[in-house]
Amino acid sequence: MKKKGRRLKRYLGLRREAVIAWSGGIEHLLPGLISGWVVAKDVPLQDVRLLVGPHLIARAEINQSRPDVCETLGWQGTPGFSLVLPAELPPVDWQPEPRLLALSADGSRQLELTLMGRPKQTADLLKALLQGELLGLEGHVDGLLQGSLKGWAGRRGQRQPAQIWLQAAGQQPWPIPCDQWRDGLQAKGLTERSGFQVDPMAMPPGWGGKEVWCTFDQQGLFRLPQEEKKLVLPASPNPWSDVVQAIQSDSNLKLGSLETKQEWPLTVPEDLRQH
Repeated sequence: MKKKGRRLKRYLGLRREAVIAWSGGIEHLLPGLISGWVVAKDVPLQDVRLLVGPHLIARAEINQSRPDVCETLGWQGTPGFSLVLPAELPPVDWQPEPRLLALSADGSRQLELTLMGRPKQTADLLKALLQGELLGLEGHVDGLLQGSLKGWAGRRGQRQPAQIWLQAAGQQPWPIPCDQWRDGLQAKGLTERSGFQVDPMAMPPGWGGKEVWCTFDQQGLFRLPQEEKKLVLPASPNPWSDVVQAIQSDSNLKLGSLETKQEWPLTVPEDLRQH
């Protein structure tokens, strides 16, 4: 039966698609940008395309340098991509699931890219992102610099400050307005008052010593990329430490060295008070 099936396929002009060996996927899924990398053996890939059914939402070349990927895989080339998302979409039929495809130059070969670490959630997160109010937002966490958590977030062409959220396990999300001056943002098409700065010592009790991250949404689905893999706020100082230190440094107060003095009634003669 298998031989008859193969002969029938040859007769009908049908051929089995060759399996493409490839690696990669989506590293960052952000409201304004989708970035990642893809490497396919023996198949030169040219671009990535975000599609919803027949609608092309965005496109980008696969041409960015990723020395870390090339070194790990022993690959020569530029396998990285950064797909900029529009702030607004035309009318779209949302019945088909959104897909991110990597294609060869002639379009004959294509691969569907998924979110690294969460491949089964890719379509749902893409749809939530494209249908939400966050679309077009960009941002970055620079890290803990000079005692403050710093970074930026905003949308191209938007003058109104964006708001992001500081997250930590066991804590309610903390809103952060992005209205501080930060040089260099005009090159990204953002107003220079799109920076943020958070003083860890001004945070409510319980945040000190916590690992934190920033997200575009209050629910915590879409994280801002950050310079460091792990950010931990400095531990909150003990409110009593200053008091204890002041007591210990007070040279006039010598605990434990107080002498008791016995008081004698006035009617007791002076010579008897020595006994």
